[in-house]
Amino acid sequence: MDISFIHTADVHIGKKFTVGFIASENKKRRRELWETFDKIIEICIRNHVNFLFVAGDLTDAKYATMDDIKRLALKFKEAERTRIIITTGNRDACSDFSLYPYVDWSDNVYWIQEAGQIKKIEFPDKNLAVYGVGVDLHTPNQERHALYNLEIDRSQVNILLAHGDVYGNDPDNLKLDIERLENQFDYIALGHVHQYNEYNETAIYSGTPEPLDFSEKGQHGVVYGTLKKGHFEKVFVPVAKRKFITREIFIQPDYGYQKLLDIIKFSGDYISVSKDYFRIILTGEVSFDINMEKLKLEAASFFHYIEFDDQYLYAIDFEALLRENADNIIGDYIRHYQQNQDCDIECQKAFMLGLDALMKERVR
Repeated sequence: MDISFIHTADVHIGKKFTVGFIASENKKRRRELWETFDKIIEICIRNHVNFLFVAGDLTDAKYATMDDIKRLALKFKEAERTRIIITTGNRDACSDFSLYPYVDWSDNVYWIQEAGQIKKIEFPDKNLAVYGVGVDLHTPNQERHALYNLEIDRSQVNILLAHGDVYGNDPDNLKLDIERLENQFDYIALGHVHQYNEYNETAIYSGTPEPLDFSEKGQHGVVYGTLKKGHFEKVFVPVAKRKFITREIFIQPDYGYQKLLDIIKFSGDYISVSKDYFRIILTGEVSFDINMEKLKLEAASFFHYIEFDDQYLYAIDFEALLRENADNIIGDYIRHYQQNQDCDIECQKAFMLGLDALMKERVR
């Protein structure tokens, strides 16, 4: 008998965004986390999915409210034919401050919160056993080591639900020695890494269903799988409303205002620029005659959201400037700047601000 499931993680309900958004955009992204979560529940209902596995960080506990938790409970209840198994992560770890225990969860919801013991939940009608352990942020989690010595009934379909790091980059309480686990379980549903990532065919990070910042590139969604003993199939299902997109533009000194504006405008297709988040890295050399602040302001009108990372230098004709300003303070300022042979981008930005102020004063 095939078992159907959705695997998700790192939903981060309640999160406050810190990527430079204005307040209204921050609220919109928090609302969109809910809309994407609602879409996941709708997929479970419409497709009669047997199980929903949530591998930690369902909420961002620092900011999630009791209303958020109650709303989650109601949404899970709507998917009454889907059994929902949830473990905690580093952002919603089991603690005295957790709000999860204060809500009545419907009978189709199963929690794996405690970090002090490995929990096994069996579903005899599906010949399925789900194992998991919570996250303890304060002490090394010795129970994680016990995962490697479990006595597992190999006649069952065995799934591990875990929030943690299989690459050795995080503290002990989040580490998982995946090589010692991969032969024990038919599927390992992982959370914590925000990008979709297949460690191998049956140990997978689903990634965040909705990207949270510019480090989280590409498609975001959930894993939709079917599983029986000795056979596993899966497909990645995109569910995110938006993407975070980074583009690098190398500027040449002969680019005019309009050409550079057009290059920025066409950094993405029409649909993408109207809904996604863009970061444009500007490198190379810009003509001294181009007002970059004006250009960036005009470019922004074509995008839902755009920010710039200025890594360009101005192509400055110092000889011409010195000819025009040989006997004034502007000439002295330019000569002093030329003596600094190690001037980087930030140094040139400071120089340009000073030069602009002096030029305006001369005109006045």
